[in-house]
Amino acid sequence: MEYKNEKPAILMLKDGRYFKGIGFGATKIVTGELVFTTITGAGYNETLTDPSYQGQIVIMTHPLVGNYGVPSWEKDEYGLIKYFESESIKVSGFVVNECCKHPHHYKSVKNLDQFLTEEDIPGIEWMDTRAITKILREEGVQVGLLAVFNPGKKPNIEELREMVKEAEDPNLRKLAGEVSVKKIKKYSPVNPRGRVVILDLGVKYSIIRNLLKRNIEVILVPYDYTYEQIMKYSPNGVIISNGPGDPKLYYNAIEVSTRLMEDDIPTFGICLGNQIIGLAAGGTSYKLKYGHRGGNKTVINPETRRCYITSQNHGYCVKDFEAGGFIEFLKNIDDDSNEGIIHERKPIFAVQFHPEASPGPLDSIYLFDKFIELMEI
Repeated sequence: MEYKNEKPAILMLKDGRYFKGIGFGATKIVTGELVFTTITGAGYNETLTDPSYQGQIVIMTHPLVGNYGVPSWEKDEYGLIKYFESESIKVSGFVVNECCKHPHHYKSVKNLDQFLTEEDIPGIEWMDTRAITKILREEGVQVGLLAVFNPGKKPNIEELREMVKEAEDPNLRKLAGEVSVKKIKKYSPVNPRGRVVILDLGVKYSIIRNLLKRNIEVILVPYDYTYEQIMKYSPNGVIISNGPGDPKLYYNAIEVSTRLMEDDIPTFGICLGNQIIGLAAGGTSYKLKYGHRGGNKTVINPETRRCYITSQNHGYCVKDFEAGGFIEFLKNIDDDSNEGIIHERKPIFAVQFHPEASPGPLDSIYLFDKFIELMEI
């Protein structure tokens, strides 16, 4: 039975297979890379606004999403948006089993449907997200289409099939350029003890906040800034940030990382930054079949056998970086893919996960302190 105000919606795979559902959020048709995340039902606001999801239609494996509502765009004491990872939704589309329309939380000012509508992002619910996730695990992530129509409108499946055939893989674009800052941004705590330049490939606000809490001034520069432009700020250290897309496309960031290595500049890579530094070391990158996206992902130090519970969001990995003087100091416990590299002699290291979002007692937040120690400030 269809109710009068329900929006018909279709989620379609590249080969024309499709799922029917009910739309929420914006009424429109989008294409993007279909990916899934196992993040819990409490992490959807961060997921929606994470720049690393640029160009992707995200499928939530958690069955009920939106329970806590959506908070305001309030800023913290540093001028950063307090409850989100950027200043707008970055996913192209959002797929859930059920969207909660009547959330309950003391910080909530709207529901998920209203949030996506305001941000012009389509969503679809009443999906069998387990079945979709199984397809992506078996066949790999792929380009797909999400269409949300006005109530009473009947989707034209054949037209949608033609659209999805023509859909371009977003990873062919330099997605980081779409989410990076366009001009310099500076964040200064009172009496900073040092300065870090972040090459912004799609940095999350939580990363900036962790540096500011440690009394470090942060200079955020566009993704295409050169080594010479970065060094004009006389940083004590440099971060190559997280972000979306294929690492091999970011020639400038790879060149910057190469120069940082040559001059022994303390450097910390996060997620995409790990791949960039690995490529600068002479390694190669490759695409995972369905990526690592979600919380509670276990990584292990091969030497100490100590494990860390991490938050991850990446579709690419790096390997064969040893010739550049790096060793692997963390790897994924599920598939043995790389999760961290460190230089044997220079003050440079990187991790494939997100230390700023690591939960519980087995977290990896200490890596920010490790970076500051390498800066010797």
